[in-house]
Amino acid sequence: MGAMTDTTDLTSTASDMLRQCRTALEGMEHGLSSVMKGRERDFLRLGEDLMSLQAGCEDISRDARELVACTSGQGMHVTLEGLSGELRSLTDATVHDAGRRSLGDIEGVSGIVNELSSIVSAFSKIVKHLTMLGIATRIESARLGTDGRGFSTLADDVEKLAHLIVDHCAGITTRIEALRGHVDSARARTLAIIHAQDQCHNVISRELGAHIAGLADMAERSATVSLALSRNAEEIEAEIAKAVRSLQSHDIVRQQIEHAEHALAEVAGVLDNGGRGPAGQEDALDMVAFVADVLTLQASQLDSADRHFSEAAAILRDSLDSLAARIRGIGTAIAAVAGTTDANSPLVRMEAGIGTVKAELGDFATQGEALGGIMDSVAETIAGMGGSIEAIEEVGAEIELIAINASIKAAHTGEAGAALGVLALAIQGLSADARRQTDAVARILGDISSASKVLQEKARQYNDQSEAWRVVGQLDEVLAATSGTARRCETLFASLKSTSAALGSRAGEVGRSIDFDKDIGSRLTAIRRTLEGQVGLARKLAPEGGLGKSSRLRALYDRYTMEAERAVHEAAFGLASAPHDAANPVAAQEDAGEFGDNVELF
Repeated sequence: MGAMTDTTDLTSTASDMLRQCRTALEGMEHGLSSVMKGRERDFLRLGEDLMSLQAGCEDISRDARELVACTSGQGMHVTLEGLSGELRSLTDATVHDAGRRSLGDIEGVSGIVNELSSIVSAFSKIVKHLTMLGIATRIESARLGTDGRGFSTLADDVEKLAHLIVDHCAGITTRIEALRGHVDSARARTLAIIHAQDQCHNVISRELGAHIAGLADMAERSATVSLALSRNAEEIEAEIAKAVRSLQSHDIVRQQIEHAEHALAEVAGVLDNGGRGPAGQEDALDMVAFVADVLTLQASQLDSADRHFSEAAAILRDSLDSLAARIRGIGTAIAAVAGTTDANSPLVRMEAGIGTVKAELGDFATQGEALGGIMDSVAETIAGMGGSIEAIEEVGAEIELIAINASIKAAHTGEAGAALGVLALAIQGLSADARRQTDAVARILGDISSASKVLQEKARQYNDQSEAWRVVGQLDEVLAATSGTARRCETLFASLKSTSAALGSRAGEVGRSIDFDKDIGSRLTAIRRTLEGQVGLARKLAPEGGLGKSSRLRALYDRYTMEAERAVHEAAFGLASAPHDAANPVAAQEDAGEFGDNVELF
């Protein structure tokens, strides 16, 4: 009778405990999943933030690749090297020596001009003597009267001839002065050309050499940065994928919580049914043991969900912090190849350098054309002098003819014309002087003709600056391309600088905003403690409870859809030694693929 009373009391106590447990489970069987569902908007917003960050990273990566391509400068490097060779051929030592030879030719013309001026001055003595002889002849003709009439005509011819020589010499003197002016201009212009050649050669050697080397250095740095950016892009992609997988944990945890909710709902249903399960009325203590098993298992599932959700959130925060640093690192890496400032970038410096080379070469070509024009003028002036010099040669022949006529007339006059004979001899002497002078003039005329041909050839060379202007045109094309590239690089660099800073800051903000794991964790902890409290009460009545010996647990085990849940089940009752990764729902899903077997949960 006493044993029956003890059994009745124990059964009554067990029933009271089960009713208390049902009260404790109030709301859990239908509201447990609200722990996750209540933060669904947070998860959706976080997913959108990750998608936005991924799109921003792709944009930055694309612009960074374009900037690296711009700054590699391979095409410009080849073009500049080709132009450098052409420019050096336009201003090298051979051209420099040609300028010096041109200066020598001009100095030679200057010597001819001075010699010609001296010869023309010598004609003034002949003119003076002719004038004196003309006067003397006229006086002697007047003294002889009728016998000297022919000598009066001779005096007129002599005086006319003297005036003619004066006129010719004046014309030559005018041309000599014009020629001297042209020669002086040509000398000054040639010196300027030689200076321009030196300047242009120095600029080309300094500017283009430096910029070709700068482009090569920039291309090398671009290749290094390109490799770094490629690695950075892969790491960013990996961080985003890691963040996405961590975010996926909320679906896995939600599924665990829903399964726990379903299990608790079944327990509540059994308790509501007065402990009647599928097999009929059960012993109250067996029911207590079963409840303890189920609550122990669900407490373990919730503990697992809590721990791994917190770990996933921490990984997500770390991934976003790392992502922020990597995004900001793009701007730093790009600065190394694009230049620390716009004004200091290699492309901007090269743009200025090419402009300088173009200006120097343009000045060189312009001065060359101007020198060609001056040499044309020198050649034309020399050619124009030929007629005047030939006229002086004819004057010499006329003097000789006059001297012969004077001798004949003096002989016909007899002793009365003896004085006129002396005058005739003097005129003959002047004829010889004139012949010597005209021979000298003829020689100079040959020198002038040779100089004229040389100068005309030089003029053609200097006038033809087509090669220089062609290179200037190519420099214009390179300058336009460089300017366009520099402007594009400046735009890309400014955009990358601001975008990477803004996107990096945004990634940091998103990481810092993740705090929902604390709220979810505290709520899951409170529920778990309630379940553990009920398990503690149950085990006082049924010590075997919570050890996983209930036959109903097998049906629950078979309903699991995730290996992680089975691992938690086995670990909770010491049924098997679960691998480390299997106890981690997130890791278990990652092992199944990038997004796990339950990617459809999205």
